[in-house]
Amino acid sequence: MDNSQKKSAESMIDLCWRLTLFFSAVVVYAIIPEAAFAVAGDGDNAISQVFCNVVLVLQGPTGKAIATVAVIAIGVGALIGKVSWGTALIVALGVALIFGASSIVENISGNNVSCQSANVGAGAGSR
Repeated sequence: MDNSQKKSAESMIDLCWRLTLFFSAVVVYAIIPEAAFAVAGDGDNAISQVFCNVVLVLQGPTGKAIATVAVIAIGVGALIGKVSWGTALIVALGVALIFGASSIVENISGNNVSCQSANVGAGAGSR
């Protein structure tokens, strides 16, 4: 493989990473407004409801899909040498912490208080 082919391959890999980052940003942009305007949980105020909705989105099907894509992308990056294995391990640990956070907090605080599942996709005007 000569130098021009290496540069072409590297530019293709960089393009793939940029597209992955772009689509990840689009997904996050699409999710955040729903979490901000949705109503869920037994919170005392709007701030606790927003936090509860963020937790429900991150630990629900949308969060699982995002985590799956992140693990796949980082795994492929680690396999081709674009990302270090340490970074891949940190991403996997972060995914585990996101999905285990509620049980960790319950064990530390001793309270069995959690967000109630609600229609997170509904806006504030559709009550």
